[in-house]
Amino acid sequence: RYRALPSPSAQLRFFGLQKELVDDFRIRLTQVMKEESRCPLGTRYCAILNAVNYISTILRDWGDNVFFLQLQQAVVSLGDQEVLGSLEMTEVGRLASLEGSLFDGLLSLLDRLKGDMLGRLLHFLMRDTAEKAQPYCQERWLSIPPPQDHSAMSLSSSACPMMLCVRDRLLNLHQVLSVSLFQLAWQGLAEKLDNFIYQEVILTNHFSDGGAAQLQFDMTRNLFPLFGHYCRRPENFFKHVKEACIILCLNVGSAILLKDLLKRSELETRDWEDAGDPSPESALNELGVFCLAPCDVLILLNLKASLPGI
Repeated sequence: RYRALPSPSAQLRFFGLQKELVDDFRIRLTQVMKEESRCPLGTRYCAILNAVNYISTILRDWGDNVFFLQLQQAVVSLGDQEVLGSLEMTEVGRLASLEGSLFDGLLSLLDRLKGDMLGRLLHFLMRDTAEKAQPYCQERWLSIPPPQDHSAMSLSSSACPMMLCVRDRLLNLHQVLSVSLFQLAWQGLAEKLDNFIYQEVILTNHFSDGGAAQLQFDMTRNLFPLFGHYCRRPENFFKHVKEACIILCLNVGSAILLKDLLKRSELETRDWEDAGDPSPESALNELGVFCLAPCDVLILLNLKASLPGI
């Protein structure tokens, strides 16, 4: 359509029309989205999100297309006021140096809409999951017997509603969202779940050795594998929970030594290497703890019922 037009100025006028039509479509999608926003997991809402993502992807591809790069140079050389009139000097400079594209303004609006829609979807999804997780949050972790008292460990019954909810929602989203959007969705859910379980399950309870072992089993053998269908190492998306389980499952001797080291590091200012002791960070790294800060680890150690106060 562009190449049949006789001159760059005519092509630029057609570009203005196309840009206006795409923006009208974006506005219409926004209107329909608001009507469907009560059910963000519904087919229509997800279809709108797919459409927004698709248009955004196409415009990014066009921005790198040789024809549109040449048209971009024509905009700057001709000083087309319809395109340049609303732009600041820095934006004009980006167009001239090919750092930006003719579609940057539209892309910004589309990306904002996509971000808002994805955020609403994740909020609804996490609210549903948190509701199902309430029995798990109230589990009596302190009274769970040691693992050797069980013939074989199994998933906590209180965790079943939460696990089923996560599984079903992931399967549904996998079917209705495009590949790139689904990847953003499951990673966003994993991040929110990691924070929720760390804050609402772990930090609000005390754990017997059996309770810590049960929590680790529920997470590593049941929750993480739900996301293992979509990536190789799902535990990397649950860093707080994974590392908290490591600390809670330490044997008493190791936990006492670690707690003593961390408490002395809080009270003393010293060069740990010269003193011959490992630094708190290196000691934690040896255990596989890289995300949690020493102060967070101290809090977790105080949640171990088997650890004497020191």
